[in-house]
Amino acid sequence: MFVLLVLALIGGVTVGLIRGGTPDALVRIYVARPWMFATAFAALVLGRVIPGVQVAAWVTAMVTVALFAAANSRLPGLGLLLAGITLNTVVVLANGGRMPVSLSGAERAGIAVSEVWASSQYTPGDTATVLRPATDVIPLAFPNAPAVVSIGDVLIAAGAGLFGAVAPVRARRTLEARRVRVTRSITSGAASPTPPTDPDPVAAIAAARPTERP
Repeated sequence: MFVLLVLALIGGVTVGLIRGGTPDALVRIYVARPWMFATAFAALVLGRVIPGVQVAAWVTAMVTVALFAAANSRLPGLGLLLAGITLNTVVVLANGGRMPVSLSGAERAGIAVSEVWASSQYTPGDTATVLRPATDVIPLAFPNAPAVVSIGDVLIAAGAGLFGAVAPVRARRTLEARRVRVTRSITSGAASPTPPTDPDPVAAIAAARPTERP
């Protein structure tokens, strides 16, 4: 899953740069409450390395990502990210806290079936698996990093790719629009000198009258 996510993000950013996005614009993208995303990622990592906390980890990640997506609804790809994590969470909860893995898919990807049986985060998929099409059934034979991923994983990767492809382009256009507004403001200010102050007509009339002698 990690390799798929990285490849999707790199591919998306590459497309974004080709479409006119710039690295400067990319680093200027404003993300609200980034700690929420970091919390969700940390929860998923803990769920993989600490036995017995998978359910709590998935629920925590889903809730946190939902809040993060709500706070950053303007960012592209977050809807796909939320849909992927939600789908994976539902599958994990429906199968006792572990993600079922297709054994035939593991073999095609180059993963030893014994690793699936020995894992505390995964369980072999069979006819009793709930929501079997949404489990880890898609083999990816990456060199030195084989994996079997789910539809939810694909949605998460697609969200990352969409973000990389669209966000830098939007950010560049926003920066250019701001620069144009600032330039126009400066230009219009320099071309319009401050007009002289009109004299007070009452004071002018009073000043023009001759002084009466007693």
